[in-house]
Amino acid sequence: MNDVLAYLDEREEEFARHLAIARMLQARVDDVEEDGQIEVRHVNTIKSGLLIHLYNIVEAITTRTLETVGRTVVAERPRRWTEAILKEWVRAEIWSGEERLGDGAFKRLTEVGGTLASGNSPTAFVVKGEAGSWNDKSIKKVAGRLGCTLNIAPEISQAAYERVYRDETTALTYLSGRRNAIAHGESTFEDGAHDLTLDELAALGNRVLPYLRAVSECYRDFLATKSFLAAEEAAT
Repeated sequence: MNDVLAYLDEREEEFARHLAIARMLQARVDDVEEDGQIEVRHVNTIKSGLLIHLYNIVEAITTRTLETVGRTVVAERPRRWTEAILKEWVRAEIWSGEERLGDGAFKRLTEVGGTLASGNSPTAFVVKGEAGSWNDKSIKKVAGRLGCTLNIAPEISQAAYERVYRDETTALTYLSGRRNAIAHGESTFEDGAHDLTLDELAALGNRVLPYLRAVSECYRDFLATKSFLAAEEAAT
């Protein structure tokens, strides 16, 4: 998980740089002597980009975390896994997410049964996320499915779970909704974040990014302590 946390460091720094650039451009909006004057619409476009950038960090970190879980788990034989992990492996192997559970799924189930019966370690797999965009609810639900306890500092969890945004949504739910509106064409880049100040975007990042780090650290502990193994197996 250390590589995931290092990647998060890089993306946080990148987000901070882009936010600083946006602040510089904002300061030049009213500079009438500036050649090629910066207009409000230019800053609004950049603010939409910052929203998408922040959501992309959420998606990238969450995906990389679940990929790391899949790679680490298969280092141990399936007979040692917890029932929760076994279910997630079967889910990943059987359902592609693009089809109903028909003949293709039954064929894969047969192959899965053969792998388990052989006693061999399977290849790495990617844990399936929940349907839709990533937010705090889906992150908690996947962690719960895997048996990974999210022990997050109170100030971080409060900032992430407070329903202080439009329609009483949390920071991550609000972020995913605003990002989807831009990405799916419901809002233009000029309008997608026009009602947010750069300070509000920074505050949103300060709720989301520490939460992502805390979740990744919980997964790091989950893997380091081999909590994905059944109790009697983890003790041996």
